Amino acid sequence: MMVRQANAEDCHAVNELMVRLIDEIYARESDEIRRVLKANFTEGALQELCGEEHALLYVVEADGRIVAFIFGWFFRFVFTIYWIYSLKEFRGKGVVKALLDHAEKELGAKGCWKFEMYAYAENNRFLDFSAKLGFEKGVLIEKSMFGFKVQNIFKVIGEPDAEKRETKIKFVGEAGQGIKLLSYTLAQVLAQLGREVSLSLAYDAAVRGGMISADLIYSSRPIENPVIDEADVLIKFTKTRDWFPAKSLVIDESICWEEALTCSIKNSHGTLYGFENVAISLFGSKIYINMIALGRILRHIGINILLLNIKELLPEKSIEKNFEAIKYGFSYRDDV
Repeated sequence: MMVRQANAEDCHAVNELMVRLIDEIYARESDEIRRVLKANFTEGALQELCGEEHALLYVVEADGRIVAFIFGWFFRFVFTIYWIYSLKEFRGKGVVKALLDHAEKELGAKGCWKFEMYAYAENNRFLDFSAKLGFEKGVLIEKSMFGFKVQNIFKVIGEPDAEKRETKIKFVGEAGQGIKLLSYTLAQVLAQLGREVSLSLAYDAAVRGGMISADLIYSSRPIENPVIDEADVLIKFTKTRDWFPAKSLVIDESICWEEALTCSIKNSHGTLYGFENVAISLFGSKIYINMIALGRILRHIGINILLLNIKELLPEKSIEKNFEAIKYGFSYRDDV
């Protein structure tokens, strides 16, 4: 038995296991819900996911075939496990423990301090099994996307300092781009997941056409300083020449060109994403920039929208289109 990081050639076998997992875990749900879930984890979708910077897929190979896997998102020193599964004939043989031990050793060397998962709150068998593996219960999410309670469970694998516990996100844009709604909705999502959250907004003196920025900090501990001096993630929607230090960047590509430094972004770790162009071409209006961006941000920081009933957090006006924009930004698939 060998535990290793997966490659593109493994995605076909992992997809077959994913189909079994969804049929088993979501047996009580409708065929439509299972269809939508499977649509997000086809062989092609898994290959796409594995090409992303923060996505991790480990597999267990036995006798030349893939018999178990773990898929998750490693961001800001926390590994969020989305899926973990083994074939029934390999259960009780230490396969899942081997997966977790391998991931813990590899990610611990990269500064990871916590593993976390989300599970059916009523799935006592899995929760008891997780407890044996060292996981503790965290926040209970009363309502999820599909109407059932979800239990957060976590395992601390290292002692984090304050810098590891906190994630700082700064938004910079213009009035009318929905920065306030975007940052407020993201803050609500993070609070629903049990994070401590701080949000502050700053406006220009101009009522219309002025600049607006938002500082959002979330942490596993109470936040002592709500001011961001250096962001972990900078979300930028405007051509302002103001410089702000950030470790990574998500930016509307419509404000940049080949000489990206003309946007005064002094950062080599940037992701260009066409928020404005997509909002107009697919949703008919710039007003959906913020919700497309929200979906992209949730994906970037490793928050799985399958866990949340985001519709409850959105204004009633244009709620369906807003939700579709979030799903688009997240790259959530409704169809195979």
